[in-house]
Amino acid sequence: MNKQPNMPNYIIILGTTYSGSGAVYDYLAGRGDLYDPLKGTEYQLPQMPNGLMALEATAKNAFHPATADFVLDQFKEITNKLARSQAPWRYGKGYARMIPNFQNAIGEFIEEVSAAKLPMNWHWRRLMRVESAIMHIIDKLKIRIGLNERPPQTRLIVSEENLLRAAQTLHSKIFQSDHENLPVLLNQAGSGWNPIESTKYFLNRKVILVTRDPRDQFLEIKQYKKATSVEGFIDWYKEMQRRLEKINNSDLLFIQFEDFVNNNIKMVEALCNHTSISSSINSSYQPNLSKKNIGKYKKFLSEKEIDIIESHLSEYINTK
Repeated sequence: MNKQPNMPNYIIILGTTYSGSGAVYDYLAGRGDLYDPLKGTEYQLPQMPNGLMALEATAKNAFHPATADFVLDQFKEITNKLARSQAPWRYGKGYARMIPNFQNAIGEFIEEVSAAKLPMNWHWRRLMRVESAIMHIIDKLKIRIGLNERPPQTRLIVSEENLLRAAQTLHSKIFQSDHENLPVLLNQAGSGWNPIESTKYFLNRKVILVTRDPRDQFLEIKQYKKATSVEGFIDWYKEMQRRLEKINNSDLLFIQFEDFVNNNIKMVEALCNHTSISSSINSSYQPNLSKKNIGKYKKFLSEKEIDIIESHLSEYINTK
């Protein structure tokens, strides 16, 4: 299939932690007419701590020379971890295996966003490394006898505008170079709490954010993330909604998980209209299999937990 002129370059699926976004991803991936380079593996570079959003914050309002150099170091470290494969003794996402030019493109990106390089000693370098009395004494001795090491390069970060362009170019290199005729499907390539700002690193994208009944969402967060405080969850959910209710952007479509499952034909039409893809293409996704994930809270949450959520989050519960 050739990409039509009105189609986006990227279709990005986001959730807010066990909010049911996997159902929408499964529908899109099951169509077979989108380029799905990571096969469902989450693309976390934008929102990961020390990822693209952290770089942008440093380039913008949080700029300081020492901070800029430190964040660039941390960005390189986190991309190395995302590139490597998962193992029992370490975290990894396997991007280098699925995207052959990932690490080369990251190296080029870091060079492009490094505005200046000046060898310089900063006290923060000693502050950030593992402390030990012996290392402190050795540092003092090196300075006293003139054997201190040559100071490393201190890098600055380019402007916010140049950083954004470099990030968009980075993603074009790793996702579009060989598949320009298909929209790229990415799972969790941004923050569900900040869906527009966190996905602007992709030029010409459409974003789908999936929300869910808070009772079922709390159940699965409790089961899989060990978050047992229902009162804490209510504060967490309200803060999420406070942020999302401020957003009004034509590139973003909100989908309720329960609606997508129970009214699948209607919601697929809305999804396809938003992304300018054909609604006539069949998908291997089976909505009936997702129905078992609706109303699970009735079996696994206590009556007290249900009552607390219903009394504090009633406006977010669809009673239809």
